[in-house]
Amino acid sequence: MEYKIISGRVVEIRRSWMSSTSAYRKPRGTRRAGASSEAKIKANEKSCVRNLARLLNCNYDAGDAQVVLKYDSEHYPVGFSYEEAAGCLKKFLTKLRKKYSKTAGKKLRAVWVTANWSPHRNAPARLHHHLVLPSDALELARELWTGGGFSMELLDSRGDHTDLAAYMLDNVHGLPASANKWSSCRGMERPIMTEPEEVSDVEDVTPEYGSVIMDVEHIQDEDGRTVSSYLRCRLPERPRVRGGQIILPRKRRRVHDC
Repeated sequence: MEYKIISGRVVEIRRSWMSSTSAYRKPRGTRRAGASSEAKIKANEKSCVRNLARLLNCNYDAGDAQVVLKYDSEHYPVGFSYEEAAGCLKKFLTKLRKKYSKTAGKKLRAVWVTANWSPHRNAPARLHHHLVLPSDALELARELWTGGGFSMELLDSRGDHTDLAAYMLDNVHGLPASANKWSSCRGMERPIMTEPEEVSDVEDVTPEYGSVIMDVEHIQDEDGRTVSSYLRCRLPERPRVRGGQIILPRKRRRVHDC
């Protein structure tokens, strides 16, 4: 079976093999706390990155920005906890949402993490926050943040923000398994998933016409057989949705001279 996940200009294509001859499933072994393999943990982390990247790809483009909020000594008391920092950010976002709604006349699109780790030093870091905000909310955010440092980096027009998603999540370490590493405002645009369709094999995944391939992955079983394939590509523009149908670019027919 093959299905697509469309997030802005990014299309992910997944093919997975499914047996149609038997409904029997091999029983799972008893799950034990802390027994996840390294491969399983890495797979879960990759899924978390992809989920965040899809949200970023749907809602942000060139001119929007990643914002970093830091605390000065006055606002960073001894024993300042992760929960307290998250609470400070929540209060800031409440103010930002209200003022943005009044000035812009629409709901805020924001994605954020409360960071406690430095991926550059691979060591714990002073608590701070990473947010992604639309271009028309940046100066308002700068005005409302009174906790300390404010910096931002504008997003470019690449359309695929998977690297940004990975970077944001790399700044968060040591949370309980059930805790969310990232959060977002309600009402944001979400990815579109197409209905699964039957295909003849799991390996021959073809990128969309006119796209740039960003990532390819093949998953094999213990016998070396491919059981799942994944491809992520970037389109030159967002696909259109018309009458409930997703209109992807089609290869133009070649016109032959007479």
